[in-house]
Amino acid sequence: MIYFDNAATSMPKPHAVISAMSEAFKSCGNSGRSGHKYALTAAQTVYECRKKLAMMFNTRPECVIFTASATEALNIAIKGTNRIGGVTLVSSMEHNSVMRPINTLRKNGETVLRQFLVDVNSDDITCDNFSSVSRSATNVVITHASNVCGRILPIKKFRSLLSDDVVFILDASQTAGHIAIDIVELGVDIMCIPAHKGLFGPMGVGALIINPYSDVIIEPLIEGGTGTNSKTFEMPENYPEKLEAGTLNVCGIAGLSAALDDVEFNDKEMDLFKYLVMSLNDMVDIILYGTPVKNNWNDYVPVLLFNKKGFDCETLCELLAEKGFALRAGFHCAPNAHMTLGTYEIGGVRLSLSKKNNRREIDRFLNVLDSIKA
Repeated sequence: MIYFDNAATSMPKPHAVISAMSEAFKSCGNSGRSGHKYALTAAQTVYECRKKLAMMFNTRPECVIFTASATEALNIAIKGTNRIGGVTLVSSMEHNSVMRPINTLRKNGETVLRQFLVDVNSDDITCDNFSSVSRSATNVVITHASNVCGRILPIKKFRSLLSDDVVFILDASQTAGHIAIDIVELGVDIMCIPAHKGLFGPMGVGALIINPYSDVIIEPLIEGGTGTNSKTFEMPENYPEKLEAGTLNVCGIAGLSAALDDVEFNDKEMDLFKYLVMSLNDMVDIILYGTPVKNNWNDYVPVLLFNKKGFDCETLCELLAEKGFALRAGFHCAPNAHMTLGTYEIGGVRLSLSKKNNRREIDRFLNVLDSIKA
């Protein structure tokens, strides 16, 4: 099967990832819980991955907190920095991993939720919309790139429009591994990432990454054993232990560490994406949503939403699966994004590329898609 569902999880995983996880199962004990060789091997494995992530995103190792997913990282960041009576600002493109925890805070009277409209064709209009509602914000939580259409948002510009005391949380689920990210240059306080998407690591691992120059205070969402300060009922004050209660997924972290050794940034993905979009633009029965309109390819990660006239998205996706293509149809856990793109009632088929894809696969897909008739 040709795999075009990398925005959900990347496949196939590199052999080195599988090997590293297998080795960790055999050699790693519980990190930070003892001084024997198995515990020390686990601790070294965890620290090596922290260092690699810190180097990749320009922070310090202690500012890398491991989680079970980007969703868990976002929940920790959102709930751990929320200021009672404050205002939380989001974009109109957010995933439910952002919207649901904020909505819970809203329902409990712990924050006021405000939203600005993203114009996928104009960063200037988007920034104007952001500026018009950002003055009273205490917390800002924004996706780096839409998981529905791939549009990258102007995060650095957003940050420049805010006062220094506003906590800025970035959901980098769709950008980590696809584009180079410098947390200091962007100016965000916290960035949340998954291991299993663009980084090609395993599922079950994520990270909350803190800007080394930020004075943000994050309260723990989960409390428990950390292997340190064991005689007190309070969580440790220092990161990463403050936010890492319980046993870490050392085998998953070992897999992520191996995946990080293979990360490279080049034009391959975007060249394929450009070829795909331009080819689909020439097909009269294909409707594209939120795609580049002014050759602004650098404003996108390789995620595409489309429909085919005469078919609902679920049926089309099933037909493509029968012919050997893995895509995703529906609403992609982001109802506001579909409302922004005009697909709230009908959904869409999402195609998402990775560095493992090639032009031959895209040509085959285009031929098959064109051959499907209503």
